[in-house]
Amino acid sequence: MEIKLRRFELSDLEKVMKIEKISFPESPAYPKSYFQRYYQKYPQGFIAAENKGNVIGYTIGQAKNGVPAKRVAEIISLAVKPEFRQKSVGWALTEFLVNHFRDKNVKEISLHVRTKNRAAISFFQNLGFKILKTIKNYYRNGDDAYLMKLSLHLNPRSASPRSGI
Repeated sequence: MEIKLRRFELSDLEKVMKIEKISFPESPAYPKSYFQRYYQKYPQGFIAAENKGNVIGYTIGQAKNGVPAKRVAEIISLAVKPEFRQKSVGWALTEFLVNHFRDKNVKEISLHVRTKNRAAISFFQNLGFKILKTIKNYYRNGDDAYLMKLSLHLNPRSASPRSGI
């Protein structure tokens, strides 16, 4: 399977919204304005994955400005159409963001994941992310989240694809 990664375009919005709704059925989907805001705020961190011209996944990440020695970034969202999971699409999207952040001299990448989402927890752990703490009632529906972090100075290259979302 051929995966092409590229920057998100506004013409992708409806496709991304469908992937969002399918991927996160346990909570209300983010509104279109959420995706538009990230597209406008940090377009280089909003990446779409394509297969044969169809959007099959996306990721959103953002580098945060700060003191250069403490530069941090966040992976805000990652979702892949169910029929393309376990085919390294999620890995390719995440690896793209990790390398982008590394090129921006980011030292640490964080993300939040539902404590119930064992597949995502395992996926990110395989890429070198560590669970730092539990945040109670993090999600709108009251679910708890793990705060996970990847230290880029400790992981010069993230892991090989062993699993994919």
